[in-house]
Amino acid sequence: MRECSHDKFILDGQVVNCPVFQPDLINTGISIYEVIRLIKNRLLFFEDHLRRLEFSVELADVKALHTSDELTSMITRLLALNNVSDGNVKIVFNYLNNVKRHSLVYFVSPKYPSKTDYKRGVKVLTYPFTRENPHKKMWLPDFRAATDKLIHRKKIWEVLIVNRKNQVTEASRANFFAIKNGTVYTPPVECVLPGITRKYVINICREQKIPIVEKEIPKDTLNEYEAIFLTSTSSNVLPVVKIDDLNFRADDPVVKILMKEFENLVEKEIAKMD
Repeated sequence: MRECSHDKFILDGQVVNCPVFQPDLINTGISIYEVIRLIKNRLLFFEDHLRRLEFSVELADVKALHTSDELTSMITRLLALNNVSDGNVKIVFNYLNNVKRHSLVYFVSPKYPSKTDYKRGVKVLTYPFTRENPHKKMWLPDFRAATDKLIHRKKIWEVLIVNRKNQVTEASRANFFAIKNGTVYTPPVECVLPGITRKYVINICREQKIPIVEKEIPKDTLNEYEAIFLTSTSSNVLPVVKIDDLNFRADDPVVKILMKEFENLVEKEIAKMD
């Protein structure tokens, strides 16, 4: 699967053909990035993503290559150039050194769950890895290549990251939640990438009076939970039916509520932009 999809992308403010895209543009040096969901020609939670991009740039101690207004203009141009109304848009600020820097705005090939995935749940495997600064959304090409290879080889949906303390923190592209006795648990925000979908799901829990607790979740306690789900830009709220050799229920009533309420939130957000 190629990184840059459709016909055109924007490199340093200029329109370029996607076949010219070179992986080294993001794989070499430091790459700070965001991926934003496009639905019906509307960018979902766009302001949240821009704020997180700004925060990642600050944590990396580098200078933003474009303002929010400039990025908005480039994305608008990208949509028109490719005549696309649904998909995933990626923004990358690449810093090779103090002189050579690149900005990229392009469509990536999305991986969306099927109706069957949402109904029956997906399978995942645990994977040993520790993010040294999880709040900084930085492209890690070696990690991505290794996890993607495992996902493809094992025919699973995702991998769950287990840090050096043997705690489950998040998935390679998603945040992680567990349910026990009607209470939703998720690792503390200090230990994970503060996902946009994660934030809104936590808000929904509070609005629906569903108990929500942020706590460390050791890998060897996973068997204590009845249900597991992931949240991300591409998958929304996605139930997990199996982690390694442990089975979980995909039809948990709390997960169903969160799936439906998040779907309603997305519809309201899209309607507000009309």
